[in-house]
Amino acid sequence: MKFFRNLLLKFLIFTFSALLWAQETKKNEERPIVDLISATAVATDKIKVTWKLPKDFSASSLLVFKSTEPFNSKANANSFLIAELSPKTMQYFDTATDFSEYYYAVLAKLPDGSVYKVFLPSINATVKPVAVERPAKTQKKSEEQVLAETPKLYTEGTKRELPLPYIDLIGDFEKKPSVLSEDVMTAGKKLSEGQPLKKQKLPPHYFDEDIISPSGGDDYYLFEILKDYFVKQDYEGSIIELKKFLSINRSESTTNRAAFYLAQSQYFTGNYRSALTMFMYTQDTWPVLCKKWINSTLDFYTVPQVQEE
Repeated sequence: MKFFRNLLLKFLIFTFSALLWAQETKKNEERPIVDLISATAVATDKIKVTWKLPKDFSASSLLVFKSTEPFNSKANANSFLIAELSPKTMQYFDTATDFSEYYYAVLAKLPDGSVYKVFLPSINATVKPVAVERPAKTQKKSEEQVLAETPKLYTEGTKRELPLPYIDLIGDFEKKPSVLSEDVMTAGKKLSEGQPLKKQKLPPHYFDEDIISPSGGDDYYLFEILKDYFVKQDYEGSIIELKKFLSINRSESTTNRAAFYLAQSQYFTGNYRSALTMFMYTQDTWPVLCKKWINSTLDFYTVPQVQEE
């Protein structure tokens, strides 16, 4: 007997729960609440908000709200209103004026002018913030890069600069210079007659990174070489130490600066061919600076002549 009483009690509880669920479902269907709201960034200044309209949805218009905080029942919806739309609308494109994260909600405006202010997370109010992506920054080109990339125009009567021949790169320190025949040298002298040569050498150049002692690493090693040799105008010693320094794999930035100091040391010792090699090696990094030093080096560079037997 007790068993049947328990079974009847369970049946009554189940039936009552089913009735409550059916009533609540019917009540929800009658509520003017949109469903399945979603917000997605679709451009660098646009956020698309979409939602679904339930069956027999009744409202005079739809109100779209925006906030930097999640929506809840205590939110003052009027302060976040951004659009009023037709009651049949199911999407809205918001124009973003900054890169902050935002939440969105859609409420129904009833025929009597009142707003059905009920915020249901993930139903008619988003639970995840959305923001537009920042556009990629364009790095401003340096003055040297702009000058190097600008095509050079030659006006009528202006002599075009002759391109330099290929010169060995950093690995070839000791190659002997090429020689020209006497006929070629004589022809060259005739071409240069009446053309004054610049004979004033440039002052030593220092990069900003090497003016103050670094804390350590390759930059500190290079700083010590410059302090002990280059600054003291011991260019022979500077050449020896810089070649040792460059014989070991270094960072690209430090290698380029060391190669430029090596080129200067060779320039000041009169080894102009080797100086050209190193200035050419660093020309891609400092095109304007290297061009000045290359031109000065060419002013002093003399191609060796073949000796008659």
